Amino acid sequence: MFARLNVFTKITLLFVMLLILVLFLYTYSNRESVRVIEREIQNNTMNHLSTFADSVESNIYQLSLYGISIGQDSSIQEYQRPDYKEIPYERVKVGSAILEKMNLYNAASKWHSTITLYFPRLQKVISTDYYAYTPYKEDEFKEPLSKSWTYTQNQFEWYTTDPTTASIKPDKARLITKISFPVRHLTAMLDQNKLNNNGDPFMFHSELGLISNSSGNDTLSLIHNKLQQMDLQSRGGFTTNLDQTEYYVSYIQSGSLGWYYVDYVPMQQILRPITSSRNLFYASITVLIVMSIIVLYVLYRSVQLPLLQLVKGTNRLSTGDFTVRLHHSSRNEFSLLFARFNIMAQRIQELIENVYEEQLRRREATLKQLQSQINPHFLYNCLFYIKNMARMKNEKAVVAMALNLGEYYRYITRSENHLATIKEELTMVKNYLEIQSLRLERMHFTIDVPDNILSKTVPRLTLQPIVENAIIHGIEPRSEDGHITIYADYKDERYTITVEDSGLGMTDDQLDQLKSNLLKPLDENMGCGTWNVHQRLYFLYGDGAGLQYEHSPSGGVRASITWHDNINE
Repeated sequence: MFARLNVFTKITLLFVMLLILVLFLYTYSNRESVRVIEREIQNNTMNHLSTFADSVESNIYQLSLYGISIGQDSSIQEYQRPDYKEIPYERVKVGSAILEKMNLYNAASKWHSTITLYFPRLQKVISTDYYAYTPYKEDEFKEPLSKSWTYTQNQFEWYTTDPTTASIKPDKARLITKISFPVRHLTAMLDQNKLNNNGDPFMFHSELGLISNSSGNDTLSLIHNKLQQMDLQSRGGFTTNLDQTEYYVSYIQSGSLGWYYVDYVPMQQILRPITSSRNLFYASITVLIVMSIIVLYVLYRSVQLPLLQLVKGTNRLSTGDFTVRLHHSSRNEFSLLFARFNIMAQRIQELIENVYEEQLRRREATLKQLQSQINPHFLYNCLFYIKNMARMKNEKAVVAMALNLGEYYRYITRSENHLATIKEELTMVKNYLEIQSLRLERMHFTIDVPDNILSKTVPRLTLQPIVENAIIHGIEPRSEDGHITIYADYKDERYTITVEDSGLGMTDDQLDQLKSNLLKPLDENMGCGTWNVHQRLYFLYGDGAGLQYEHSPSGGVRASITWHDNINE
């Protein structure tokens, strides 16, 4: 199928296929690059968040470890000695030493935390919070203590007891240690992480809310709502669209605090260089397509259309239509080629017309010669009929035969005009049919032609050869009665006169042979009358005019003469 396409179509298809291939390869490569970068972004975000989480967990672990180990300090044991009850000064002195050690720890620690020691048995409190007085409340430790860090009043708190089993009944413990640190430590670490990693980390709890860095924005509330709707695992990540912007959100659950460390990055902002490169490529492809369409259109108008016109003209010339002429408005190589083609077609047409006219004149002479040979035989038969009717004293038959025979010969011997009206042709045919019906009593005929067609002209002796064939080859070979019908109509600016007989008829092969003989050059084995009728009509009226044969529903043959009445215009 591709081989049957013209050159322009092949070039266009190849260009389109090449363009589709380039677009497919680039799109696939771009998508793979974006996927690789997205994976790297996700991994880097998770690694940075994991590093941040480890740093926070390390500080919290140090605080927890100190809260456990402080109960083993000798000063704490000494502070609880019963004999100090009688010596308050020594207990105060030991308490000051304990407070100094806790302050030294705070000074060495990364986070400044508040360490508070509760002595249920002594009902005393030692705290590093200088600005707040912390009295011992007997009902404060009635309930079991939480084993994990709790969040209250913008700070995290964690309790440990000595012994550790006393957390269920803390009022029975020797020592209760509370370590608390403010949220600002986490905020400072979130700010530092954002500064180093270009992210926007925060901490999330489904019930307690958010802890954001100092530059928290409206996007955090959108992500917070998204996190509230999700069933979070211990760690993971997901992609979401917020305010027409795509974000990748990663999260890690804190093992000590129970909160989630969350960080998010705008994917489009990071992928902007690749997106810009992709858009630039598509814009270039669009410009290339537009320019290619313009070039293809110019080639189509300048080359393909003239070539198609030349091919169509050559095909029409090869089928015998020598009236074809090519027209080209542009002044280029094709205008010169079209001019030479028109000159060639005109010269061929002139030669063909001259030869064709000469052949028609020769065939007209052949027809007249054959008619001159047939007419005496026809005349002898008619004269013998008159003689027989005269012997039988049938005066009416003799008069009818003589009148019809005279009118018939008067018409066919006139040569002043080669055209005749349909009315004149039908009058002659009616005379001829009357003569034949007198000879063949079993033959009948009907003529039904509208009045608006009677004034139209056709070549002389157009109908007579067709009617003669219908009688000789259709009616006479049969012993039964025969009928000939002549009728006409006008439809789609085309006139048609039909001669239909109920005679012997023809087979399909005989009918096809008769049709093909009308298109062949005349030879000595072919009948001249109907061939001459067809050729004269085609020569006078052009395409669509001529003689057509088909089977008749009555069993015989239907012959139709068709033409456009364009010679009177």
